[in-house]
Amino acid sequence: MKRILATLSLAALALSLASCGGGGNESGPADQMYLSLNSVTVGAKGICYVGDGPEVHVYGGTPPYKLANSVPQGMKLNKTVVQNSGDSFSITFTNGICMDTMPITVEDQQGLLARVDVSNGV
Repeated sequence: MKRILATLSLAALALSLASCGGGGNESGPADQMYLSLNSVTVGAKGICYVGDGPEVHVYGGTPPYKLANSVPQGMKLNKTVVQNSGDSFSITFTNGICMDTMPITVEDQQGLLARVDVSNGV
């Protein structure tokens, strides 16, 4: 009787694990990386915005993700590394610098790249 109960318990455990998907990267596939935004535009023609910008979430790939800011004098990122898939970084616009389609590049541990193109005052 104990053997039957143990077998039934193991079968129930296996079914419950199978029904939840068995884990894995539920934020996206490891061979593809996605960002919640592909582009950001702030300000107006000739008027360059200064202040808080959006939050950008990173999905998929292989974390952690390294961030590269192409215009550090015109925008600041709240971090240089995003640790986990689904986590985010935020942009703050500084010094009133206008920019047109300047990238923030995100690179995962396998070398996959994604980018957000940022424009201010164009």
